Amino acid sequence: MIRKRSVAFTIFLTMFAMILVACGGAAPAAQAPAEPQVVVQTQVVVQTEVVEQQVVVTPTPGPNPEAVMEVEEGATVTFWTFFLSPTFDEYIQSTIARFNEAYPGVTVKWEDRQATLQEEYRNSLAAGNAPDVVNVPTGWVQEFAQNDQLLSMSEVLPPAVQAQYFADLFNQTNVGGASFQVPWYQAVDAYLANTDVLENAGYTMDDLPTTFDEQKQFCLDFYEASGIPCGLRMQTGNLLQTMAYEGNVEVMNADGTAFTFDSPEAVQWLQDYVDLNEAGAIHRDLILLNDADDRIGLERFTAAQMPFYVTGPQLIRLVREGNPGRYGYLALAPRAIGRSGALPPVSMSIVVSQSTAYPKAAAALAAFFSNPQSMLEFSKLVAIYPSTPASYEDPFFTQQPVAIEDQIRPLAEGIISQQKNILPEIPRPAEVNDIVRQAIEGAIFGGADPQTVLSDAVQQANGLIR
Repeated sequence: MIRKRSVAFTIFLTMFAMILVACGGAAPAAQAPAEPQVVVQTQVVVQTEVVEQQVVVTPTPGPNPEAVMEVEEGATVTFWTFFLSPTFDEYIQSTIARFNEAYPGVTVKWEDRQATLQEEYRNSLAAGNAPDVVNVPTGWVQEFAQNDQLLSMSEVLPPAVQAQYFADLFNQTNVGGASFQVPWYQAVDAYLANTDVLENAGYTMDDLPTTFDEQKQFCLDFYEASGIPCGLRMQTGNLLQTMAYEGNVEVMNADGTAFTFDSPEAVQWLQDYVDLNEAGAIHRDLILLNDADDRIGLERFTAAQMPFYVTGPQLIRLVREGNPGRYGYLALAPRAIGRSGALPPVSMSIVVSQSTAYPKAAAALAAFFSNPQSMLEFSKLVAIYPSTPASYEDPFFTQQPVAIEDQIRPLAEGIISQQKNILPEIPRPAEVNDIVRQAIEGAIFGGADPQTVLSDAVQQANGLIR
């Protein structure tokens, strides 16, 4: 439109000039003016007024510091947690809200699963409709990773994000040289002691054992003095772990081609439990109690039927709720260290399903829930411990505790930093664990010779991988 007007105006000027020439004809000769002429010039002076105005500029917000990686725009991510609802609904929802501020283009759909989580997750993987992100006990990770059902966190997470965790915890379930989980909240297995029961038998907290060998002798002596057995329990979901840490057992050969858990160290470890059971110094129905039934042991402890129970401080609230009068007699102490000299990780993990349509967004959610800020906020709600060193810089972890369940808190960073996996990658772990359990049951409850049952178990386990 501007070009047309310009052309038209040019034509108009041309025609106007032609008309002026045509109407004027030839120019007349110049004549002198009859009178002098006065020419008046008018000059317009334009004044410029300078106005000073203060302009307030609002800076454009920088990137959210908790947004640590690029994600797929418009992603929808499903997140399953384990036994966290309804107690921690507000925490989960507020953390998701923070995640949405960091990653506004991602939608999170949260669901909580409870006792049936493992079965439901297996079924969803088989059906091809698995959730994107799942909170699982760390002991489950290896099985799913070996079945190529999980995303490698070593590949999808930037190195700087991996570095936010204790290295031994990030790599605690290494499969094929990669990590397939991010460590979420950690637990510290401790002796939850009943000081009333101890004192009635002539013992104090200072008498609690600090090594696996001292633990056996303590339980034998305490039972003889009081008639009350100890509350010992193996890690039934990973019995080779219990054997390795407590008995310093090499469960496989150096190249990982054969099981070797029938060694003299393994036989001695199993014999220790046989001796305790035969003496009546342990609760025989608790020694192989499944993780999901941990509350059964706590109920027995709450009823003053044992001097201590090996559990996490986070479960003290159950004792307080079940028997408030017993709460004042509770105390915590670090549990005995096994013959290996190492501490096993006691942790929950977050994994990402290999089948996810949004691997980056899913991994970002896993990393967000386990970042230092999220871990610190979670720790303030319940006695769990971060997998992130930076969280322990907060005064919350350095102040002297008041509540009984917080007595471990100032020691937690040192304990967590020592937790590491000393087990090799175990092939077909669930099946091998079943074989090991049958051997242990045969020796402790069936009177079978420990050497015989362990050698038979090794032969069966090796048959699975050859």
